[in-house]
Amino acid sequence: MESFQNSPKKLGTGMSLARKIKRKQRAKLKKEMRKKSRDIEKKMSGMPESCDECSEPFDKTDTESLSKWRIAVYDDGPIHLVCPACVPPDIAEK
Repeated sequence: MESFQNSPKKLGTGMSLARKIKRKQRAKLKKEMRKKSRDIEKKMSGMPESCDECSEPFDKTDTESLSKWRIAVYDDGPIHLVCPACVPPDIAEK
């Protein structure tokens, strides 16, 4: 008969404790990133399609307009889109 006192101890599934902790941390981080990504997608889908000041249409496919238009996202939810002609001069310089 085999003695159980001298046999090596097994850890649950064979994974070390440090590896389990790292794996759990990675899973938590991945979940948080997915949630943030969904929130950004939701906000982008609710983004206005024209300037809030003069109603000039915004072309999402034009790379030139992407760098010149100003987008303001507020913590309480609203997103404001402003064309280059309507941006105040002091903000346009930044």
